[in-house]
Amino acid sequence: MKVWMARLGPGLMLAAAAVGVSHLVQSTRAGADFGLSFVWLVILISFLKYPAFRFAVDYASLTNHSLVYAYSRLGRLPMYWLLVGFAVDMFIATSAVALVTAGLLISVFKLPFSGPHVAIAITVISAVILLNGKYARAERIIKLLVLSFSVLAIIAMLLALPMLGSNDRDLFAAITPSQSLAVFIIAIAGWMPMPMTGSVFLSMWAREKKTAGGDAIDHRSAIADLRFGWVLTVVLAISFMIMGTAILFQVDRVVPASAGAFATELLSIFTSIIGQWSYPVIATAAVAVMWSTVLALMDALPRVTSRLVDCMTGRAEQATTKYTTLLVVQAAGVTLIMLLLLSNFGTFIDFATSAGFITAPALAYYNYRAVTSAEVATQYRPSGVLVIWHWVGFAALAAFAIAFVVARIGF
Repeated sequence: MKVWMARLGPGLMLAAAAVGVSHLVQSTRAGADFGLSFVWLVILISFLKYPAFRFAVDYASLTNHSLVYAYSRLGRLPMYWLLVGFAVDMFIATSAVALVTAGLLISVFKLPFSGPHVAIAITVISAVILLNGKYARAERIIKLLVLSFSVLAIIAMLLALPMLGSNDRDLFAAITPSQSLAVFIIAIAGWMPMPMTGSVFLSMWAREKKTAGGDAIDHRSAIADLRFGWVLTVVLAISFMIMGTAILFQVDRVVPASAGAFATELLSIFTSIIGQWSYPVIATAAVAVMWSTVLALMDALPRVTSRLVDCMTGRAEQATTKYTTLLVVQAAGVTLIMLLLLSNFGTFIDFATSAGFITAPALAYYNYRAVTSAEVATQYRPSGVLVIWHWVGFAALAAFAIAFVVARIGF
């Protein structure tokens, strides 16, 4: 058990970055508003995205380089696509996660402050924690937080199963096609189980884990770690959808308009299922796992962006030196978004998660190019089944990206 835990890392970092807005917010909202109608979407989009993340781990574990280095070898266009993806995640995604974390803190501690102001404080404190830029510190914290919260969420989901359909309520919603529904579907899929840029973070974490673990972290164990984290994120997404359905679907409820109100509703789901006695445990775990998501994003984004800047300026072989600067820039950008651009909680969350499709098809394609490059030995390149799987996923991601643009323009 101790050896197994020691080898876990990037997969749980992946889960930490995923089990935030996409799960606590979007999966719960999907269950509350539409019952189990979109379980198929969670499973399908997770299935379609998997090859791109698998290629990230393959490349990192076999070459001891991250995907940022691979993109630099493929040319400047791939690096520009990556830069756009990082910019979206560094400011918009981190803002969304910090805002949800702020809502939990406001709800739990009855703070007399607004969501944006608390989110700014969370961002600044997180930046201070990560200023030394050490992966190991973030990983040790996140392992415990994610595993603890995952166990609590799965227990709550199992207890909620007998409650499904209680009081003669339906399990599925009557779906009426509309532009708002399309926007919500795209929003769920955009970060389910996480944005495509997460594959680049994963490659960085996998490379650092291999560097730290040496021969103990081989290709097979790296893939096993990925599978564990991937399955965990999918199970948790479905768990939150089930809980949202069991407690909130087809009941008189007012849709929360703020981060704090949503957090209160979220915590009430757990206490309704497990009992009021569980509130301190659930509240602590929820705050912890959301803050761990902030830490995961703020650890990864400045790190990979720093590496990308080095590659774009012809210093691919040099060690990164801009982590601290970019961490400060990230914190400043999130602060500006919170103060100037935030309007409605739900609308902002939907936009942030939908934006994951802006670069998704391009990154999926370049991940495939990386793992089929000359740097990867022929015997380790994707099988025919995985290649077909990749192209099917690429086509689906491209369709979602087009739908995102059309929905936002309003055609």
